[in-house]
Formats: sequence, structure tokens, C-alpha cells
Amino acid sequence: MSGAALQPSDLAPGLLLGAGVEIGAGVLIGGYAIIHAGVEIGAGARIGDHVQIRDGAKIGPGATVGSLSSVDPGVRIGARSSVQARCYLSAGTVVEDDVFIGPGVTFANDNTMDRHPQEFELEGPLLRRACRVGAGVVICPAIEIGEEAFVAAGAVVVSDIAPRSVVMGVPARSVREVPDEDLLERWR
Repeated sequence: MSGAALQPSDLAPGLLLGAGVEIGAGVLIGGYAIIHAGVEIGAGARIGDHVQIRDGAKIGPGATVGSLSSVDPGVRIGARSSVQARCYLSAGTVVEDDVFIGPGVTFANDNTMDRHPQEFELEGPLLRRACRVGAGVVICPAIEIGEEAFVAAGAVVVSDIAPRSVVMGVPARSVREVPDEDLLERWR
């Protein structure tokens, strides 16, 4: 916890913290979470049971990472974003503010599936502000999902999604635009 030393009574059962972890005020961390070195968790964030957050990841204030999710090294999750249970966020993934990610979503970061030179840099997806991703979606490497876009459950995203686009299917295809009444500012 920033500014105060953690006491044994502050820790959930089985919680493991790496060196240099910064935890903001009012953070809730479930049991048996593993938080690696150099992780930053913003004030008021919620981390579920059995979550693993790897080296150097940053979780924004008020964000949620659901139970049994895995967050790879260097992932960025913005303020008030919600990652539901059983999600996998691959290294290099950036989630901006106010994003919703449904349960069981998988992010990828390597189109070659480990058939590349050692110096090859992996590139995770980029999810822009207030986009929404439904349950069980698969998002391929280096994909950008535009601001306020909506990805329907079960879709496989293999190309960039335009802002406010509603996509569905395998592969995901645009079917319409997000209506004005569904934009985030109408729900705040």
C-alpha cells in the first residue's frame, strides 16, 4: 500500500506480493492472488481470487480484474476498466479507460506462434476508451478496437475495429454502428 507498510493482517489468504509492488488506497485483493514485482495497482481497484498479475503491469484506479484472470508483464489497464473472470491479457496489451471485457476473453500477441527471431517484439491488442468486448471473444495480435466499439460474444477479431462499430462473428464483421443512446456519457 502506498505510504504505509503492509501488515500480515492486510493480506488475503495465500496472497503473494513481489518486490516493489505499489498498491493504492482502498484496493481489494482476493485470496490466492499472485502479484509480481513492479506491479502498480491504482486506488480503489478490485483484484479477484486466484488472479496473477505479472511484472510491471499497471492497473488503473477503480479498475477490476476478475477472478482466475492472468495479466502478462507490462500490460496496462486503464481507470475504471472492468476485466471479468477467466480472461488472459497477453504482454503488450493496452486497455484504455472505461473499457468492459467480458468473461473468458483471450488476447494474443504473437502471429508467428513463437517462430521468430529472439529480438522480435510482441505486440498485444489496443483497446480504446469505452469499448466493450463480450464473453469468449478472441482478439489477435496488434489489433486496435476503436473507441466505443462493441464486440459481440464469441467473435474472433482478426482485423482492426473502427470506433463505434458493432462487430460479430468468426471472423468478426461490422453489422452496424453503436447508437448515440448507448455511448458511455449517457450512462455516467
